[in-house]
Amino acid sequence: MKLTSFFHVLVITILIFYLLVVGKDLLIPLVLAIIIWYLINILALGFKKIKLFRWRLPLAICYVLSVITISGVLYLLVTLISNNIADVIVVAPSYQKKLSALIAQAYALLGRTEPPTLQQIFQKIDIGGVLSQFAVVITGFISNTGVILVYLIFIFLEQKSFKVKLMALIENPERQKDIFKMIEKVDNDIRIYIGIKTFVSALTAILGYFVMASQKLDFAEFWAILIFCLNFIPTIGSIIATFLPVLFALIQFDRFLPIIIIGLGLTFLQFTIGNILDPKLMGNNLNLSPLVILVSLALWGALWGIAGMLLCVPITVIIFIVLSHFPKTRPLAIFLSQDGKINLS
Repeated sequence: MKLTSFFHVLVITILIFYLLVVGKDLLIPLVLAIIIWYLINILALGFKKIKLFRWRLPLAICYVLSVITISGVLYLLVTLISNNIADVIVVAPSYQKKLSALIAQAYALLGRTEPPTLQQIFQKIDIGGVLSQFAVVITGFISNTGVILVYLIFIFLEQKSFKVKLMALIENPERQKDIFKMIEKVDNDIRIYIGIKTFVSALTAILGYFVMASQKLDFAEFWAILIFCLNFIPTIGSIIATFLPVLFALIQFDRFLPIIIIGLGLTFLQFTIGNILDPKLMGNNLNLSPLVILVSLALWGALWGIAGMLLCVPITVIIFIVLSHFPKTRPLAIFLSQDGKINLS
């Protein structure tokens, strides 16, 4: 019996991974639609809490304002990306040549005349190619706007009828109460995670933009968007989001002061927001093991490329939250957690 169960689990796992690879062009827009749906709900509830004297906005108006706000933000991001990313790709080879020259000069100061191994490594790294891949991912997100919009419409339609369908499936009133309570808790935890993570990433990106713009770093808007995206990847994303602007500052500027200001400023922001503000707001909602994050990063990167790497942690956290609220799957959530503690309050 145990062998049969193991075989069933193995077959289902293989089938799931097969579907993830084959259906990625449909699943990636669906994941984005779910995240945007949560953001719309979060913002609408935020508008609902605004009180003007004794009057509050109707919920329908709150949803309209939420959709307009998020659409405006997305339009602004698309405009910034369109205006910056082509220029970044064009000048990337010149940056790469400057970087190679700097490495050669540093190596010459050591009294060595042979080309350094580090220089050879950088010569093999196609910076323009990497940025092109990032541009392809962002362009892919933009080109899937229609698909995402269709998903959003149907998700909102299902939002109204989901409770009715569930009540029809479960006739026992006590069982209904337990199921609704569990679903509400899962939904609330996911909403808290997506809302806080988006807010923290946006705050880091905006403050980082002011630091970079104050020193007139080229393409500060592009680096700010990159910081926003990479901050969804804990630790590794923050390191990369700090390293790349500093690296380009080192190439762009002939003086050390702007480089030091940008480096220290971004590091201070990442450390302060990532290690103080983020944990305080998030609590135990992101109690994932660092090893699990690394494995999920590699796994989703292999399945969906750069898009998978950007979406891996939100997907993994949502899976973690769902697993933690069901008794039969809770051991898996404990295994995925950092300290074995599951927040069920």
